[in-house]
Amino acid sequence: MSPNHAPPTFRRRRPSTLLLVLSLMLGLAAPTALTTPASARPTPQAADPLCYASGFSQPPDISRPLALTWSHVGSRSNGSYTYRYWMVQELSGSTWYYRNSYVASCSGDSLLSSTEIPTTDGFGTAACTSTADRYPAESEAERFVGQRTSWQRPYLAILTFRYWHQEWFSYATLRWAYGSSYAVRC
Repeated sequence: MSPNHAPPTFRRRRPSTLLLVLSLMLGLAAPTALTTPASARPTPQAADPLCYASGFSQPPDISRPLALTWSHVGSRSNGSYTYRYWMVQELSGSTWYYRNSYVASCSGDSLLSSTEIPTTDGFGTAACTSTADRYPAESEAERFVGQRTSWQRPYLAILTFRYWHQEWFSYATLRWAYGSSYAVRC
């Protein structure tokens, strides 16, 4: 047989070997090409009404027989985060009653976290009688956010709820940082 004429079996194996090598290369490259761009992109976060709305309502559902309304009280910022304060009321009969208060930590319109904040009695205290920042010259400060009024059980009276944002001064960054939040009944 001459060197220019290969046996027929050699010609049949060559395409299958080439096809096998190409398949392996494509098989290894395809998952990388499909997964790398998706994993490199940040997960999009939907805008949350706690971070941009001025108020909204929730109808009753199976776990909660009363309708709720959320009212934005005010905001304070620390660094690149905004802390938005909310009063939640529930409808009983034809009257809206105070239910609880929340603070939402936001980055733009994206919600990072939301926390129910404590509500205490503050009748006659500075937290109820003044809107001035307290202790701003020291390393801790309480800053007034805003207020809302609502009927409150068991008082059966319309009370004022005042919201306070507590900060502490970081000597490492030379900035005020968020500490905690609270609301007082006045």
